[in-house]
Amino acid sequence: MGQLGLFANSADGERKALRATLILLLTTTLLHLLVGGRIALSVDEAHYALYGLKLDWSYFDHPPMVGWLQAAVLPLSREEWALRLWPALLMALGGGLLYRLTRELFSGQSPWLAFVAVLILQSAVIVQLLGIALVPEVPLLVFGLAAALSLWQAVNRGEWRDWLLLGLLLGLAGLSKYTAVTLALSVVLFILWQGRWRLLLTPRPWLAALVALLTILPVLYWNAGHDWISFRYQLGHGAPDRVWEAGRFARAQAGQLLAYAPGVYLFGLIALVCAVRRPRQPERRLLLSLALPPLLLFGWASGFEETLPHWTLLAFAFLAPLSAQWLWRHWQRRWVRITAIGSLLYSTVLVLLIHSQFLLPWLPFKPLQHPLSDLYGWQVAAERAASLNRGRDTPLLVGNWSLASRIAWYARPLPVQVTDARVDQFDLWFGSPQPGDSGLLIVPDYYEGREQVSGLAKFEQCKLVERLSVPLGETPVHRFSFYDCIGYRG
Repeated sequence: MGQLGLFANSADGERKALRATLILLLTTTLLHLLVGGRIALSVDEAHYALYGLKLDWSYFDHPPMVGWLQAAVLPLSREEWALRLWPALLMALGGGLLYRLTRELFSGQSPWLAFVAVLILQSAVIVQLLGIALVPEVPLLVFGLAAALSLWQAVNRGEWRDWLLLGLLLGLAGLSKYTAVTLALSVVLFILWQGRWRLLLTPRPWLAALVALLTILPVLYWNAGHDWISFRYQLGHGAPDRVWEAGRFARAQAGQLLAYAPGVYLFGLIALVCAVRRPRQPERRLLLSLALPPLLLFGWASGFEETLPHWTLLAFAFLAPLSAQWLWRHWQRRWVRITAIGSLLYSTVLVLLIHSQFLLPWLPFKPLQHPLSDLYGWQVAAERAASLNRGRDTPLLVGNWSLASRIAWYARPLPVQVTDARVDQFDLWFGSPQPGDSGLLIVPDYYEGREQVSGLAKFEQCKLVERLSVPLGETPVHRFSFYDCIGYRG
């Protein structure tokens, strides 16, 4: 780190740091594009591909951005490689915005600090996986980082265009995911923390708020016509009828440590604590204002119910410049170097291992015990189900929405209904099974013996029609059972 500081504030250092960042982002993007066409769509990817296929103003569980993005590529191709163009490009753009934000905030320090911030975020295992799979957090990352840069410029320069751009970016973030509301809280928090509360008495921030509101009108319009179903679902998500448990919270934190990387997680929290203890610098206040709300939100929620590691992606992106600065100052400590290098090796080995399995599966596993088995066989199963269902005037049936997404995508345009009682997007698209209904029920091997979850218990009678084994090489990795079920009981 000290040698990199030789280039501080020099034009040569700026060029070299920028070049290194571009090489890093180009390398990871090429890796994502190389792998993108080799594996079937995951649960969420298929769900959002259906969003694009069934274009609408919004959807049950998420705002429309992921669907709109996929709708733009569907005329080009409906193959996996096309549906994975957006995540690869957006993750690279997010890395570029992080570099720009770090340089803006720490302009008096070495440009290599910005490269280190990008390297920290790119070394997160979950980031490399999200470079393949389009989920709402990916566009949220881009719009969130761009909004942070605009907020900094708006507060410091006060120009109308900065506030207008901030409002637009906040609105686009809101079209990406509902938790973008934390960005709006961050704007107010940063203004107050800076002692600039009088800004709130001027028209510029309120104009930005108006632009953001106008931008998210599609979501409001759709929900107004659907009994505000998305907001009721999300509020129920955030306040479930459970007791907060420390063990559940600890498991969520352990999941983030492994999903990002030990160094990304630990140095992020250390830098967060140090910044909270000494928040005098405006750039620290900005990053804290942006990182704390989502961390607190999902930290609190993880004690009530399971949360996913990538939900905190934007928070760790905002922590990356603070982590880079902390590492820069403490690199001479042996434990810091060992932890950082060990974490980078952890990420590199795990990312290469996973991607090599995507490209050319080579690790041996016992039948039906492959850790990536859920990525295989859905197209074959959907096509076989469509064949077995030919001649019937009934939809295909599955136990829950996660099964429906893959079957509905690969069996399109056949309707797919979900047998559980939970209302979801598939009920809006294809309707719900009614008492007495019959149909072909598809059950993957990991739901065999679980009659409530699989949907078998929902019918008066189910008769096994066929079992389909999906091999990877010569080893079965997934098995699907098809049942002819009659007398849906609800």
